[in-house]
Amino acid sequence: MKRLCVAFCLATVFALLLAASASAARPNPTKMKLPTGFSHIGAPVHSFTTASGHVVHYVDQGKKSWRTLVLVGGAGTGVQAFELTEFTRALRNKLNIRVVCVERNGLGMTKFEPADASGEMIAHDAGDDALALADPVKTREMYAENVIELLDHLGINRFSVLGISAGGPYTGEIVRQAGARVRSVHFAVAVNQRAAGAQYPDPAYLANRRNAIINPMVWWDMTGTTADMIPGWQERAYEEASWSAFVRGQDADPHAVAMDYTILQMTAPDVSMVTAPVFTYYGAKDPSVSYAERDKWVAAFTSSRKITQRNYPDRVHDVQYRHYDQILLDVAGYGDYRIIGFKGQTRVCLLYTSDAADDLLCVDLGGRRIIKKKQQQHLNYATRGYI
Repeated sequence: MKRLCVAFCLATVFALLLAASASAARPNPTKMKLPTGFSHIGAPVHSFTTASGHVVHYVDQGKKSWRTLVLVGGAGTGVQAFELTEFTRALRNKLNIRVVCVERNGLGMTKFEPADASGEMIAHDAGDDALALADPVKTREMYAENVIELLDHLGINRFSVLGISAGGPYTGEIVRQAGARVRSVHFAVAVNQRAAGAQYPDPAYLANRRNAIINPMVWWDMTGTTADMIPGWQERAYEEASWSAFVRGQDADPHAVAMDYTILQMTAPDVSMVTAPVFTYYGAKDPSVSYAERDKWVAAFTSSRKITQRNYPDRVHDVQYRHYDQILLDVAGYGDYRIIGFKGQTRVCLLYTSDAADDLLCVDLGGRRIIKKKQQQHLNYATRGYI
């Protein structure tokens, strides 16, 4: 009988503990502190009308007091290309970086209104004959003018610029025009100038470009690269391609993409007077953009205070995403630091270039990663495998 009572008591206590555990797992909804705003699901797209009447669309993410980075995407990318970098949003916020991304002519929500040989804007409804008179160099210059005009409107004086892939010539033009306002320049697998070939507005070339972009799952297929490492990234890339080619009902109009590729064949902007620091990021195994493009940019910045080359011997045409955290670190003013992978985490280390490195926890000696102590300081940013 005594044993029975003990067993009954133990069973009762166990049942009460289970009930308490279940109660703890189910919060009382009347006592929950609900959020006062909406959760982030993507950057809102804004519009701005320039002095010439051209309406550009842009995203602006980050606090007004933060350092500004102007992001210039690759060929045929609209403002949604910004979302492809937001897997590093936590780091971007930690580094206090504000990103402004301005859509180019004919992509996404922005109508195709290029410039003619005199620099005047050609209205999107002027007809094919008028649009055929578009001048690639003047169109490139007009985009840079639009970006700077928008930055003025937003009250942004100093800024950095990042050019990705075919965004290279546009980036060069922006920093050429902005001059001393540029804090730093960053080229991620960015083209300088390609050999001459088929160009806008050749009808056969336009048809070729339309065939390239009409299927977003082909145009933005990045399987086998960084896309395989970041959950949801490839799907966002398909969304960006769809946005750029279809969102206005333009049904894969090839004019904008053909113009992007034609601009790549023009002589790159003269950046010899730009004094801002320059950073380059290229992969040795990139089948699209070789080290030769990097070397052209490096040679062009003859007045730059400092040029830092970050080369990745094992990377293809995905350096701009796989090492985007390093780009952000450089933009934030930590150009002497290097992000490395170590024991499943990402560490920030000072390059071993001075006695100051002796006080830090790890150094980078020409590719040899040496951890000096057991713990890490500074920006100790733990990633989830995309380094």
